[in-house]
Amino acid sequence: MRRAISPKLSTDKSMLGAGIRPLSWGGDINLEERIVSEMVERFSLVAGPASSELGNRIAEAMGIRPLRLQHKVFPDGESYFRFLEKPDSTVVLVQGTHPPQDKHLLQLLLMSMGLKELGVARIVALVPYLAYARQDRAFLEGETVSLKVVLHLMKSAGVDELVTVNPHAPWALRESGVLSHSISVAKTLASGVKRRGWQVSYVVSPGKKGMELAAEASLELGAEPVKAESWRDPNTGEVKVEVEDGHSFSNKGVMIIDDVVSSGGTMSKLVKKLKSANASKVYACCIHGLFIGGSDQKILEAGADAILATNTVPNKYAEVDISAEIANFLAKLIS
Repeated sequence: MRRAISPKLSTDKSMLGAGIRPLSWGGDINLEERIVSEMVERFSLVAGPASSELGNRIAEAMGIRPLRLQHKVFPDGESYFRFLEKPDSTVVLVQGTHPPQDKHLLQLLLMSMGLKELGVARIVALVPYLAYARQDRAFLEGETVSLKVVLHLMKSAGVDELVTVNPHAPWALRESGVLSHSISVAKTLASGVKRRGWQVSYVVSPGKKGMELAAEASLELGAEPVKAESWRDPNTGEVKVEVEDGHSFSNKGVMIIDDVVSSGGTMSKLVKKLKSANASKVYACCIHGLFIGGSDQKILEAGADAILATNTVPNKYAEVDISAEIANFLAKLIS
């Protein structure tokens, strides 16, 4: 279940403040390696069925192997879990809540409660995509605030801390009663654009966090960030988008970055607007690619030259691996 940390863990200088020092991998294990190894050996990692591939990648990056877990689904659809090894007192539970979100959420609750019953003192739920985050408040009278309910359920099932990636409403997590941490991987996604040789002059992002995402990605690409406004009618679901004035997209490459693509309405309308402004290339990029109901085809038909996503959610466009970034964050969090 545990072994000395492998050299795949990043030794970025940003980790020095967390008491982690650069490692030397020649010859015998030195003092710095022992410090990191001892830090890592204080926790177990569970790769839940919704995020088994990402969980295994994170474990590999941290030099451990996941806790052995038996999981099966009964004919009526109910999930069964059994932990085949004794966990450490701290456990990182990796389980996304992407569609089918109700099933994946219940699996998270079952595993968390099971770990608590085994005596685990600290459960850190790593939820790459946090479902129900878009209903962070009541938009219409009488609506249930779904995110509040989900966080309450996690806490009741024994989750002590929540780590998630680019949540739709990070401000709502602060009021949840669960100690929460959010990781932004916009720079990592932009690095994926750069590695593909896509030439980008502008980075456009919609929504409340649009300028923040655009600015983070544009720094990596040496591009100009551009804010886009989007509105969704709470009754009809109709989406409208506008891009701020003062920019000439003619014969320029543009990266669109959004936190999540679900039905593809916002993304496809942005692609159309930029193509109508004579952008030479438009790359549709997102952190979490749900692509419900063939929305990827809608985006491509709108004129997108390519689609790219991270691997927070398994899908055919999830080509940007964020496991190393998450592993570095967890190393600092658990130390």
